Amino acid sequence: MGVRYGILGPLELTIDTKPTALPAAKHRIVLAALLLSANRPVSVDELAERLWGERPPASAKATLQGYVLRLRRTLAASGVDPVRTRPPGYLIEVGPEQLDLDRFRALVATAEPAPAAIAADRLREALELWRGPALCDVPSPSLHAVAGAWLAELRINALERRIDADLRLGRHADLLGELAGLVADSPLHEPFRAQLMLALHRAGRTADALETYRDARAVIVGELGIEPGERLRQLERGVLTGDPALDWRPEAPERAFARPQALPPDVPLVGRAALADELTRRLAAPSPRSGMPVVQVIAGMSGVGKSALAVHIGHRLRESFPDGRLHATLSDATGPVHPAEVLGRLLRLLGVLGTHLPDSVEGRSTLLRDRLAGRRVLLVLDDAADEAQVRPLIPGDECSAVLVTSRNRLTGLAGARTVDLTVLDDEESLRLLETVLGSPRVAAEADAARDLVRHCGGLPLALRVAAARLAARTSRPLSWLVAQLADEQRRLDGLEAGDMQVRASLAAGYRALDDERRRALRLLGSLDTIEYSTGLAAAVLDRPLFRTERLVEDLVDAQLLELTGVADRYRMHGLVRVYAREQADDERDPAVSRALAAWLAAAEEAEASLPNAGWLPHLPGHGAPATDDSMAWFELERQELAVAIEQAAAEGYADHAWRLAAACEGFLELRGYWDDWRRCQERALVAAVTAGDRWGEARMRYGLGRLCFAQDRHVLAERLLNQAVQLWEDDGLSHAHALMALGDVHHHNGRLDLARRCFDEAALGYTRAGDERGTANVGFCLGLVARDRGDADAAKAALAAALSAFRGLGDSYGQAQVLLFLGASHSKWGDPDAAERCLLEATVLYRGFGDRLGELRCVRLFGHVLVTRGETARAERVLTGCQRAFAEIGDLFGEATSRWSLAELALRDGDERLGRRRLTAALDLFTRAGLGPWQRRMRDRLAQLPRSTPV
Repeated sequence: MGVRYGILGPLELTIDTKPTALPAAKHRIVLAALLLSANRPVSVDELAERLWGERPPASAKATLQGYVLRLRRTLAASGVDPVRTRPPGYLIEVGPEQLDLDRFRALVATAEPAPAAIAADRLREALELWRGPALCDVPSPSLHAVAGAWLAELRINALERRIDADLRLGRHADLLGELAGLVADSPLHEPFRAQLMLALHRAGRTADALETYRDARAVIVGELGIEPGERLRQLERGVLTGDPALDWRPEAPERAFARPQALPPDVPLVGRAALADELTRRLAAPSPRSGMPVVQVIAGMSGVGKSALAVHIGHRLRESFPDGRLHATLSDATGPVHPAEVLGRLLRLLGVLGTHLPDSVEGRSTLLRDRLAGRRVLLVLDDAADEAQVRPLIPGDECSAVLVTSRNRLTGLAGARTVDLTVLDDEESLRLLETVLGSPRVAAEADAARDLVRHCGGLPLALRVAAARLAARTSRPLSWLVAQLADEQRRLDGLEAGDMQVRASLAAGYRALDDERRRALRLLGSLDTIEYSTGLAAAVLDRPLFRTERLVEDLVDAQLLELTGVADRYRMHGLVRVYAREQADDERDPAVSRALAAWLAAAEEAEASLPNAGWLPHLPGHGAPATDDSMAWFELERQELAVAIEQAAAEGYADHAWRLAAACEGFLELRGYWDDWRRCQERALVAAVTAGDRWGEARMRYGLGRLCFAQDRHVLAERLLNQAVQLWEDDGLSHAHALMALGDVHHHNGRLDLARRCFDEAALGYTRAGDERGTANVGFCLGLVARDRGDADAAKAALAAALSAFRGLGDSYGQAQVLLFLGASHSKWGDPDAAERCLLEATVLYRGFGDRLGELRCVRLFGHVLVTRGETARAERVLTGCQRAFAEIGDLFGEATSRWSLAELALRDGDERLGRRRLTAALDLFTRAGLGPWQRRMRDRLAQLPRSTPV
């Protein structure tokens, strides 16, 4: 949408070449005030003064909001919405070339260093933008008092400079009439008098020139009481003495200056609009530093669309660079192009004959600066290798601007700003496919289109190649190409279309590296994970940490790695990883082994600090020093650990696979990441069975059994845990852990005798191993069995003893577990106050661990306590929140018990219909979970309700 604003005359708004009326005077005042400070906030107080002067009404702020709202609606009706709320008021966003004042200033600025003919043309073009007194139809005395004078002064200064340029060109005779009119309009303006005297003198009318001075003196003395200025007095003396310096002499003939327009064709862009606007504004604006052009670098990986963006911006800057737009490619198939050759190409475009080109880089660079001096030229330098290649191509003054693209960030290029161009997001990638294939074809295979985007990693070159291949095969579905790209070994083969080849593009970046950095890229690409910490990278590269940091930072500068936004973490694009892996040789396997060993050491060290660390079985002799902030470490590394486990299992590192999966289990349990828990341990189980690793197999069956129990899949949990018990018959301590987990399953399903038998047998194992924590846990579980047998005294004693034992061991996790069930037990025994104390203490502990599930269970039980107390409204809020949270994480038991508590709440309030409906829902959930005792409990409770109560 083309928007133009005019303030150099009546206020003017043009959208797509069509004038848009603003009949309301107040709206014109607001728009004019914003345009005078375009792209900068204007305070509410200033706007109020422009509208009402020094005494705005009490309702000024509210009224102003209404004016701004109506102004925005008027603009929005024409398809634009540039007004923004920005403290302390409002601003209007104005792009390059949209405001006539900005165009005026740019033309005046470029005229300053230019030869007389060019300067006169530019100043004349600038003055033609004026359509009358600035903002003459905007009724705001305050605005005109502030802005009117300086705007008028801008015009007069430009007019003076244009007349000076015409005088230098010998156009004195043509100027006489114009100057006479200007002197008549502004009799006290001495520069016009001086220009008129000089023009008359050069036209041979010396007497008239002297009469002009006498008239000027009479007016100035009469009006101001002072003598004319030094310029007029010197000019009078020169005319009287016939000073030859006043005579006109032709300037040295200007060299012919070509105005080349050498940009490649523009291409449609997707997803880069905001960045293109920002860079266009920066390049169009005058340089803030004298003698230094604006230099903008666009850095990014191969194929990310740097060149297309630069060319697009260059086309948008046509009006800002009237003296030409040059384009040069700084790399070809053989590597970087020598600066001397690039300079030769640019100079030829500027009209320099090949026979006149100096031989040296320095000579050609000097000639380029000379040819561009005072000219408004844009240089687009594509695919620069390094700073040394670019420096000789930089102009020597502030008139021109330079736009550079590079795979490197060119941080050593003085005065340059760099933006990093990233890949497209999924939605932008889909839009790019639609521009080639059409929306209907993409929409018809939406899932395949998203898979295609994922395989291309949002890389514009890859997406364009894929789209080009599909466009050439209209009978082929998108899934045909997706199937090819799904195989990593064929992926780069599938991303070739004519001379567009992703592999060749990536190869150019790889060739630019030295041997050490090529090795680093190959080895990092050996891992399936695409994100690295510097510690992991050091292990993979087998280099000291300080050396590794330098290597990965160099790869970041080369756009082959990127920063993730988290300190000391780096990411590799999927297609870069595929290419790097293609280049790897027999060095890959040792690198993978080092990486997995580093992962395992870090994971086991972090595991040792988890609150539930001592509750899980480990290999004899296993142990790692505790580390701080282990939960945060696991959270940060969670996705990459899952990938590492998958790679270890797939490539025959079974020991690493199951040990990593075991080390992650405690964290995944605390956070409730059950899908990750299942995927990691199922994959590691297959690897352990394949490798014949019985201990690893037992550990994975144990972990998966615990997961199934947590997810209320009790039949599968019992089978897996029985298998772990059998496999661990010769490992007393691990055998005891498996028996405890199996006993929990029996207990939860009401098989109290089987549960007690498991707990008693586990106690023997813990006693033999001297494991005090395990012994305390047995006492805790036996106390719960006693409770469920109806022996409250024995249960209270056992639970109190277990809590005391865990406190003595400093085991906060054990304390939380006991307090949770002790709170539930006190509620069952009719002591809500004791239940509340236990549950609140347990909630604090679970929250400190980051154990969401444990905290939810405490809150759910506390909600039930509130039900028994009759705190209806509070209980409803707490239990409804718990039910939703349990449903979100897939905890059927938690959701079912929440519904049961809500049912009791409804029945307590006399709403038998709602109570029956909630009990029925709870029964359904207990049935889905396979929990027989709870099903019977719900059926018994439903049977107690009056039969006339409908569901």
